[in-house]
Amino acid sequence: MPDINVNQITKTNILKDIIIILIILVLSKILLEAMSHFINKAFSNKMDEDGYRKVRIETLSKNLYTVIRFIIGFIIAMIVMDMLGINTRSIIATAGIGGVAIAFGAQTLVKDIVTGVIIVVDDTFRVGDWIIAGGVEGTVETLGMRHTKIRDYDGSLHTIPNSQITTVQNLNSGPMRFDCNIYLSYDVPYEEVLDIVDSVAKKLKADDKLSKYLIEDVSLFGIMEIRESSYIARTTAVAVPGHQWELGRKERKLIIDEIYHRDLNPSIQVVAIANGKDSNEEI
Repeated sequence: MPDINVNQITKTNILKDIIIILIILVLSKILLEAMSHFINKAFSNKMDEDGYRKVRIETLSKNLYTVIRFIIGFIIAMIVMDMLGINTRSIIATAGIGGVAIAFGAQTLVKDIVTGVIIVVDDTFRVGDWIIAGGVEGTVETLGMRHTKIRDYDGSLHTIPNSQITTVQNLNSGPMRFDCNIYLSYDVPYEEVLDIVDSVAKKLKADDKLSKYLIEDVSLFGIMEIRESSYIARTTAVAVPGHQWELGRKERKLIIDEIYHRDLNPSIQVVAIANGKDSNEEI
Protein backbone atom coordinates (compact mmCIF):
# COMPACT_ATOMS: atom_id res chain seq x y z
CA MET A 1 0.00 0.00 0.00
CA PRO A 2 1.53 3.29 -1.09
CA ASP A 3 2.24 5.94 1.51
CA ILE A 4 -0.16 8.91 1.57
CA ASN A 5 1.58 12.24 1.73
CA VAL A 6 -0.76 14.22 3.99
CA ASN A 7 1.27 17.40 3.69
CA GLN A 8 1.13 17.23 -0.07
CA ILE A 9 -2.61 16.72 -0.05
CA THR A 10 -3.07 19.57 2.40
CA LYS A 11 -0.95 21.88 0.28
CA THR A 12 -2.92 20.87 -2.81
CA ASN A 13 -6.25 21.58 -1.12
CA ILE A 14 -5.02 24.93 0.16
CA LEU A 15 -3.77 25.87 -3.29
CA LYS A 16 -7.08 24.79 -4.77
CA ASP A 17 -9.00 26.92 -2.25
CA ILE A 18 -6.77 29.92 -2.95
CA ILE A 19 -7.36 29.58 -6.70
CA ILE A 20 -11.13 29.31 -6.17
CA ILE A 21 -11.10 32.35 -3.89
CA LEU A 22 -9.11 34.33 -6.46
CA ILE A 23 -11.57 33.30 -9.18
CA ILE A 24 -14.49 34.39 -6.99
CA LEU A 25 -12.85 37.75 -6.31
CA VAL A 26 -12.16 38.32 -10.01
CA LEU A 27 -15.75 37.38 -10.93
CA SER A 28 -17.11 39.67 -8.22
CA LYS A 29 -14.95 42.51 -9.54
CA ILE A 30 -16.29 41.94 -13.06
CA LEU A 31 -19.86 41.78 -11.68
CA LEU A 32 -19.43 45.05 -9.75
CA GLU A 33 -18.03 46.82 -12.82
CA ALA A 34 -20.94 45.52 -14.89
CA MET A 35 -23.43 46.75 -12.26
CA SER A 36 -21.70 50.13 -12.13
CA HIS A 37 -21.94 50.43 -15.92
CA PHE A 38 -25.61 49.40 -15.83
CA ILE A 39 -26.45 51.93 -13.09
CA ASN A 40 -24.64 54.77 -14.88
CA LYS A 41 -26.42 53.93 -18.12
CA ALA A 42 -29.80 53.71 -16.37
CA PHE A 43 -29.39 57.12 -14.74
CA SER A 44 -27.62 58.93 -17.59
CA ASN A 45 -30.85 59.47 -19.54
CA LYS A 46 -32.36 61.11 -16.46
CA MET A 47 -29.97 64.07 -16.77
CA ASP A 48 -31.12 67.27 -18.38
CA GLU A 49 -29.09 68.83 -21.14
CA ASP A 50 -28.12 71.67 -18.85
CA GLY A 51 -27.03 69.26 -16.09
CA TYR A 52 -30.03 70.00 -13.91
CA ARG A 53 -30.28 67.52 -10.99
CA LYS A 54 -26.80 66.22 -11.88
CA VAL A 55 -25.53 66.20 -8.30
CA ARG A 56 -28.69 64.54 -6.99
CA ILE A 57 -28.67 61.85 -9.69
CA GLU A 58 -24.97 61.14 -9.14
CA THR A 59 -25.52 60.86 -5.39
CA LEU A 60 -28.44 58.51 -5.93
CA SER A 61 -26.48 56.27 -8.31
CA LYS A 62 -23.49 56.15 -5.95
CA ASN A 63 -25.70 55.21 -2.99
CA LEU A 64 -27.34 52.45 -5.02
CA TYR A 65 -23.93 51.14 -6.11
CA THR A 66 -22.75 51.16 -2.48
CA VAL A 67 -25.72 49.04 -1.41
CA ILE A 68 -25.13 46.54 -4.23
CA ARG A 69 -21.42 46.38 -3.43
CA PHE A 70 -22.18 45.69 0.23
CA ILE A 71 -24.60 42.86 -0.66
CA ILE A 72 -22.13 41.24 -3.08
CA GLY A 73 -19.27 41.67 -0.60
CA PHE A 74 -21.31 40.04 2.16
CA ILE A 75 -22.15 37.04 -0.05
CA ILE A 76 -18.50 36.61 -1.10
CA ALA A 77 -17.33 36.87 2.51
CA MET A 78 -19.76 34.12 3.52
CA ILE A 79 -18.53 31.86 0.67
CA VAL A 80 -14.87 32.40 1.56
CA MET A 81 -15.45 31.82 5.28
CA ASP A 82 -17.37 28.64 4.49
CA MET A 83 -14.44 27.40 2.36
CA LEU A 84 -12.08 28.10 5.23
CA GLY A 85 -14.17 25.92 7.52
CA ILE A 86 -15.77 28.73 9.51
CA ASN A 87 -19.39 28.10 10.48
CA THR A 88 -21.34 30.82 8.69
CA ARG A 89 -24.83 29.62 9.59
CA SER A 90 -24.83 31.43 12.93
CA ILE A 91 -23.59 34.61 11.25
CA ILE A 92 -26.28 34.42 8.54
CA ALA A 93 -28.96 33.66 11.14
CA THR A 94 -27.86 36.60 13.29
CA ALA A 95 -27.77 38.90 10.26
CA GLY A 96 -31.21 37.67 9.21
CA ILE A 97 -32.74 38.29 12.62
CA GLY A 98 -31.07 41.70 12.82
CA GLY A 99 -32.26 42.58 9.35
CA VAL A 100 -35.85 41.63 10.18
CA ALA A 101 -35.73 43.68 13.39
CA ILE A 102 -34.35 46.69 11.56
CA ALA A 103 -36.90 46.27 8.76
CA PHE A 104 -39.81 46.26 11.21
CA GLY A 105 -38.44 49.25 13.08
CA ALA A 106 -37.71 51.29 9.98
CA GLN A 107 -40.60 50.49 7.65
CA THR A 108 -41.60 54.13 7.29
CA LEU A 109 -37.99 55.24 6.79
CA VAL A 110 -37.46 52.65 4.06
CA LYS A 111 -40.75 53.63 2.40
CA ASP A 112 -39.74 57.31 2.50
CA ILE A 113 -36.39 56.57 0.87
CA VAL A 114 -37.86 54.28 -1.80
CA THR A 115 -40.52 56.89 -2.66
CA GLY A 116 -37.84 59.58 -2.84
CA VAL A 117 -35.83 57.46 -5.26
CA ILE A 118 -38.91 56.91 -7.43
CA ILE A 119 -39.70 60.66 -7.46
CA VAL A 120 -36.17 61.50 -8.64
CA VAL A 121 -35.97 58.70 -11.21
CA ASP A 122 -39.44 59.36 -12.65
CA ASP A 123 -38.85 63.13 -12.60
CA THR A 124 -42.22 63.65 -10.90
CA PHE A 125 -41.23 67.15 -9.80
CA ARG A 126 -38.13 69.25 -9.24
CA VAL A 127 -36.87 71.90 -6.87
CA GLY A 128 -38.55 75.17 -7.89
CA ASP A 129 -41.72 73.55 -9.25
CA TRP A 130 -45.12 74.70 -8.00
CA ILE A 131 -46.99 71.55 -6.99
CA ILE A 132 -49.98 70.29 -5.05
CA ALA A 133 -49.01 67.24 -2.99
CA GLY A 134 -49.76 65.83 0.45
CA GLY A 135 -52.54 68.38 0.92
CA VAL A 136 -50.11 71.29 0.41
CA GLU A 137 -49.72 73.68 -2.51
CA GLY A 138 -46.56 75.67 -3.04
CA THR A 139 -42.99 75.77 -4.36
CA VAL A 140 -40.67 72.82 -3.83
CA GLU A 141 -37.65 74.05 -1.87
CA THR A 142 -36.03 70.73 -0.97
CA LEU A 143 -36.36 67.31 -2.56
CA GLY A 144 -34.64 64.95 -0.16
CA MET A 145 -34.39 61.18 0.06
CA ARG A 146 -36.65 61.08 3.14
CA HIS A 147 -38.83 64.17 2.89
CA THR A 148 -39.86 67.04 0.63
CA LYS A 149 -40.13 70.66 1.76
CA ILE A 150 -42.78 72.90 0.16
CA ARG A 151 -43.10 76.65 0.71
CA ASP A 152 -46.72 77.75 0.37
CA TYR A 153 -48.06 81.12 -0.78
CA ASP A 154 -48.09 82.74 2.68
CA GLY A 155 -44.48 81.68 3.34
CA SER A 156 -45.07 78.66 5.58
CA LEU A 157 -42.63 75.79 5.06
CA HIS A 158 -44.21 72.34 5.02
CA THR A 159 -42.08 69.21 5.52
CA ILE A 160 -43.80 66.16 4.03
CA PRO A 161 -42.45 62.58 4.33
CA ASN A 162 -42.03 61.19 0.84
CA SER A 163 -44.18 58.17 1.70
CA GLN A 164 -47.17 60.51 2.13
CA ILE A 165 -46.82 61.87 -1.40
CA THR A 166 -49.19 59.61 -3.30
CA THR A 167 -50.68 62.06 -5.82
CA VAL A 168 -48.86 65.04 -7.31
CA GLN A 169 -50.26 67.87 -9.43
CA ASN A 170 -47.30 69.62 -11.03
CA LEU A 171 -48.15 73.12 -12.29
CA ASN A 172 -44.72 73.54 -13.86
CA SER A 173 -44.70 70.46 -16.05
CA GLY A 174 -45.52 71.09 -19.70
CA PRO A 175 -47.49 73.94 -21.29
CA MET A 176 -50.07 75.36 -18.88
CA ARG A 177 -53.52 76.66 -19.83
CA PHE A 178 -54.92 79.74 -18.14
CA ASP A 179 -58.55 80.90 -18.39
CA CYS A 180 -60.52 83.99 -17.51
CA ASN A 181 -64.29 84.33 -17.00
CA ILE A 182 -65.97 87.58 -18.03
CA TYR A 183 -69.41 88.31 -16.56
CA LEU A 184 -71.44 90.40 -19.02
CA SER A 185 -74.86 91.93 -19.21
CA TYR A 186 -77.08 91.06 -22.15
CA ASP A 187 -76.65 94.71 -23.17
CA VAL A 188 -73.16 93.70 -24.35
CA PRO A 189 -73.44 91.84 -27.68
CA TYR A 190 -71.37 88.75 -28.36
CA GLU A 191 -69.60 90.50 -31.24
CA GLU A 192 -68.27 93.12 -28.84
CA VAL A 193 -66.96 90.39 -26.54
CA LEU A 194 -65.06 88.99 -29.53
CA ASP A 195 -63.64 92.45 -30.20
CA ILE A 196 -62.60 92.88 -26.54
CA VAL A 197 -60.82 89.53 -26.47
CA ASP A 198 -59.12 90.23 -29.80
CA SER A 199 -57.86 93.59 -28.51
CA VAL A 200 -56.60 92.03 -25.27
CA ALA A 201 -54.83 89.26 -27.21
CA LYS A 202 -53.01 91.81 -29.41
CA LYS A 203 -51.92 93.93 -26.43
CA LEU A 204 -50.69 90.90 -24.51
CA LYS A 205 -48.78 89.67 -27.54
CA ALA A 206 -47.20 93.12 -27.93
CA ASP A 207 -45.92 93.05 -24.33
CA ASP A 208 -42.14 92.63 -24.67
CA LYS A 209 -41.80 91.21 -21.17
CA LEU A 210 -44.58 88.62 -21.27
CA SER A 211 -45.17 87.75 -24.92
CA LYS A 212 -42.18 85.37 -24.99
CA TYR A 213 -43.99 83.18 -22.46
CA LEU A 214 -47.12 82.83 -24.60
CA ILE A 215 -47.47 79.54 -26.46
CA GLU A 216 -51.04 80.10 -27.66
CA ASP A 217 -52.60 83.57 -27.82
CA VAL A 218 -55.65 84.55 -25.82
CA SER A 219 -58.86 83.58 -27.59
CA LEU A 220 -62.56 83.40 -26.78
CA PHE A 221 -63.43 79.87 -25.73
CA GLY A 222 -67.17 80.57 -25.76
CA ILE A 223 -70.22 81.20 -23.60
CA MET A 224 -69.95 79.08 -20.48
CA GLU A 225 -73.18 79.95 -18.63
CA ILE A 226 -76.45 81.78 -19.22
CA ARG A 227 -78.06 83.50 -16.24
CA GLU A 228 -81.21 85.48 -15.71
CA SER A 229 -79.65 88.88 -16.34
CA SER A 230 -76.13 88.07 -17.54
CA TYR A 231 -73.94 85.52 -19.30
CA ILE A 232 -70.40 84.29 -18.73
CA ALA A 233 -67.80 84.28 -21.50
CA ARG A 234 -64.51 82.48 -21.03
CA THR A 235 -61.13 83.20 -22.61
CA THR A 236 -58.32 80.68 -22.82
CA ALA A 237 -54.60 80.66 -23.65
CA VAL A 238 -51.50 78.51 -23.14
CA ALA A 239 -48.32 79.64 -21.38
CA VAL A 240 -44.82 78.43 -20.62
CA PRO A 241 -44.90 76.55 -17.27
CA GLY A 242 -44.57 78.87 -14.30
CA HIS A 243 -45.71 82.01 -16.13
CA GLN A 244 -49.43 81.28 -16.43
CA TRP A 245 -50.26 83.25 -13.29
CA GLU A 246 -48.46 86.42 -14.36
CA LEU A 247 -50.01 86.26 -17.82
CA GLY A 248 -53.44 85.65 -16.29
CA ARG A 249 -53.13 88.71 -14.06
CA LYS A 250 -52.04 90.84 -16.99
CA GLU A 251 -54.91 89.56 -19.13
CA ARG A 252 -57.50 90.41 -16.46
CA LYS A 253 -56.11 93.93 -16.13
CA LEU A 254 -56.31 94.43 -19.90
CA ILE A 255 -59.89 93.17 -19.91
CA ILE A 256 -60.83 95.67 -17.19
CA ASP A 257 -59.13 98.44 -19.18
CA GLU A 258 -61.15 97.48 -22.25
CA ILE A 259 -64.37 97.44 -20.24
CA TYR A 260 -63.83 100.96 -18.94
CA HIS A 261 -62.56 102.20 -22.29
CA ARG A 262 -65.80 101.06 -23.93
CA ASP A 263 -67.97 102.55 -21.16
CA LEU A 264 -69.17 99.15 -20.04
CA ASN A 265 -69.46 100.31 -16.47
CA PRO A 266 -69.36 97.52 -13.88
CA SER A 267 -71.62 97.89 -10.87
CA ILE A 268 -70.07 97.73 -7.41
CA GLN A 269 -72.97 95.63 -6.13
CA VAL A 270 -73.31 93.22 -9.02
CA VAL A 271 -71.22 90.62 -10.71
CA ALA A 272 -72.51 91.33 -14.22
CA ILE A 273 -70.97 94.09 -16.32
CA ALA A 274 -73.76 96.26 -17.66
CA ASN A 275 -73.65 98.62 -20.65
CA GLY A 276 -74.17 101.95 -18.98
CA LYS A 277 -76.54 100.65 -16.26
CA ASP A 278 -76.67 98.23 -13.37
CA SER A 279 -78.19 94.80 -13.47
CA ASN A 280 -79.58 93.68 -10.12
CA GLU A 281 -77.61 90.45 -9.80
CA GLU A 282 -76.10 90.34 -6.33
CA ILE A 283 -72.68 88.97 -5.56
